[in-house]
Amino acid sequence: MKKIFLLSALLIVFTSCATTQYMNIADDKGSRDWGPLEINKTVETMTGSLYAFLKESKNPAYLELKKIKNRTSEHIDTQMIGNMLTTNLIKKRIPFVDRSKRKEAIEEMQIGQSGLIDEATAIPMGNLKSPNFILEGDVSDNLRSVSGSRIQYLVVTLKLTELSSGQIIWQEQTEFLKKSTENKLTW
Repeated sequence: MKKIFLLSALLIVFTSCATTQYMNIADDKGSRDWGPLEINKTVETMTGSLYAFLKESKNPAYLELKKIKNRTSEHIDTQMIGNMLTTNLIKKRIPFVDRSKRKEAIEEMQIGQSGLIDEATAIPMGNLKSPNFILEGDVSDNLRSVSGSRIQYLVVTLKLTELSSGQIIWQEQTEFLKKSTENKLTW
């Protein structure tokens, strides 16, 4: 009984001594797995390229982001890429349309039209925007082994399709070539 108590006490002491350390994202040197280095380089490249392209356009752009597909052999949170990309573009005044909120908006407009809501705060009809561009893409990879090292070639591709014509009017890629070696224990 004393041994169980002692082991439990030691377990509590050692597990409660865990610490968390925050690091600077800019200092990340990369790793075998997809991480902050790849995410930030991708978002920075794509934001800059797409923003420059849209600023040259004569017509206002209303973008809708579709899912960025993960076609790699590892887990990649592509929603994080999409969220960071839209955040950066919205900060640069590039508007996005979220069609998933239309039903709620229409319901609120209908309530406003019914006379149940103060006219001064009722949402007016006819102001919803349709996206004129779809932004979508994927992350792909190619893996191979060379002399005991894992070589991974990653390509992130985003494209902007004009809905009125179906044309892909902008496309950009970010590439990463990663070499990883596993430390093998020898006796």
